[in-house]
Amino acid sequence: MFQAALIVIRILLGMALIGGGQVMAAAPPAVNFQQQGTHLLVSGELTVPVSPATAWAVLTDYERVPEFVPGMRVSRVLEQSGNTRVVEQQGEMQANNMRMLFMGTLRITEEPTSRLSVQFLSGTFRNMQGQWTLQGKRAPVTLAYQLDFDAGTPYPSPVMVGMLQQQVIHWVTSLAAEMERRPPPPPEPKKKRRKTP
Repeated sequence: MFQAALIVIRILLGMALIGGGQVMAAAPPAVNFQQQGTHLLVSGELTVPVSPATAWAVLTDYERVPEFVPGMRVSRVLEQSGNTRVVEQQGEMQANNMRMLFMGTLRITEEPTSRLSVQFLSGTFRNMQGQWTLQGKRAPVTLAYQLDFDAGTPYPSPVMVGMLQQQVIHWVTSLAAEMERRPPPPPEPKKKRRKTP
């Protein structure tokens, strides 16, 4: 029964358009789902024809996320220390006709230009952690996301499974679209070499 529900959800996800009227020009990212005990593991990836610098600039633009991720209403940095940020987010997840409000804080640890590790500290998804990675040293780059959610039960709701899968597709495609829209950041100035006498 549970496996049959997953198959139906995957078919619906393949047919659905993501993001409240947002039309996707490219095929949706490949999304994989696994269940290990009470944990739901969801991952997705998409190749984007932009430089790593452009992709990283979008990934770390925490305050402007509501401008380019439909459903995200609030995203603000509360604390910053070194490569770590604490961010508050509020928004709405949707899968087909189902909607769910979410809010909470998350800790983001940056490994510059390659990886963001995300740990939800409070709120709706306090049992969830994730990771964004960028692969490729020049355009195109591969944008990948992994999500690990402890559902607290080995028999999670098929609706929740479908919602998590579709949300991963939504996040990846929204960020990829913004990466393609955004002009590349200006090159860093070259350091002048000192002339040795």
